[in-house]
Amino acid sequence: MPENDKPLKPDTGAGPSAPDTRVVMIYATFPDFATALAVGRDMVEQGIAGCVNVVPGMTSVYVWKGETETSDEAVMIAKLAAAGAERAVAYIRGHHPYETPAVLVLPIEGGSTDYLSWLRAGTRT
Repeated sequence: MPENDKPLKPDTGAGPSAPDTRVVMIYATFPDFATALAVGRDMVEQGIAGCVNVVPGMTSVYVWKGETETSDEAVMIAKLAAAGAERAVAYIRGHHPYETPAVLVLPIEGGSTDYLSWLRAGTRT
């Protein structure tokens, strides 16, 4: 396996000056592609996320206010340094049209070292 593709070991927090090298993904659903893309683009331009993917054309089934609903939605996946997760969640919630948006922070356990470093560099915390 090439050295750049070795999985990262989770940060142990060893030592008071150890940098936080963790990366997270934030999964969020939006009512449409345009809204998800606008929020994602703003997040990248402001350094809230290093990279954002927007996936159009997902169908969600859920119960809302006692009724089973089915909605076409878009998925936004933001990738960023873990230290910026709270800021990113607040940004998404503040710019989201839903009363209760789906916003989940998912830890990344490893991946391409170069890519993860690039994501962290693109996140201003």
